[in-house]
Amino acid sequence: MQFRITFRVKEPGQLLPLSYQYELSSWIYKLIGSSDSEFGDFLHTRGYASGNKRFKLFTFSNLYVPPKYEILGDRMKVYSRSISFVASFLVEEAAQGMILGLFREQELQLGDRISRLALVVQQVEALPPPEIKGPATRLRATSPILVSEPEAREGGKLWHNYLHPAEEQYERYFIQNLKQKYEAARKHQLVEPLNIDQPMAFRLLSNKPKKRGIRIKAFTPAETKVIGYLYDFEITAPPELVRLGMMAGFGGENALGFGAVKVIG
Repeated sequence: MQFRITFRVKEPGQLLPLSYQYELSSWIYKLIGSSDSEFGDFLHTRGYASGNKRFKLFTFSNLYVPPKYEILGDRMKVYSRSISFVASFLVEEAAQGMILGLFREQELQLGDRISRLALVVQQVEALPPPEIKGPATRLRATSPILVSEPEAREGGKLWHNYLHPAEEQYERYFIQNLKQKYEAARKHQLVEPLNIDQPMAFRLLSNKPKKRGIRIKAFTPAETKVIGYLYDFEITAPPELVRLGMMAGFGGENALGFGAVKVIG
């Protein structure tokens, strides 16, 4: 299920950090954690497991800011009176009302220690299911897609190398991640049985994918930077699996705002 959340900007002219995804993710987690529903408790505390992997099976797009803004270094001065984003959840239909209720009339101070944008939820609307036609689907990333290759370093510590979508091994890890999400969703009966051993393919459509780094826990000793790419691509896979990717996110770190997509012609 997908939902468009529209904020009213309380005071146009405030500064918003260009790297805001971690703070927006934290706000969504807080709303989920405050829910007294079984779904809210499960998603906040455990998530969906597949082997040694755990997934939250939700993601969200970058903010859509109407063309009334000014870029000032690593900040954006927002003049628009409203901004929005799309949140996607792989959940049972019965959870729709609960999710709608999570966001309604909530307020948010979005930003970091330097600047924040004061927002209040103005509208929450459920979006119609995406149309997935044919064996190949063309998609556009609406938030960076992160694909990484694990690498064992000295001392046994596992390191993840962020891959560029044109790299040879990118397709392998992209498809593998999608299959792992399916296994997790299937265990919890969120999807129907599906043959995931059939051939699947990823094809990059953009000539120059845009690299995007997102700062996690900015201006703290624990600050890190996570890297993904914005691009168009074509995926050849069963429609049900593509739909799963659209709801749960493609690639890794979806709950931090990576891997949201939309269908393109």
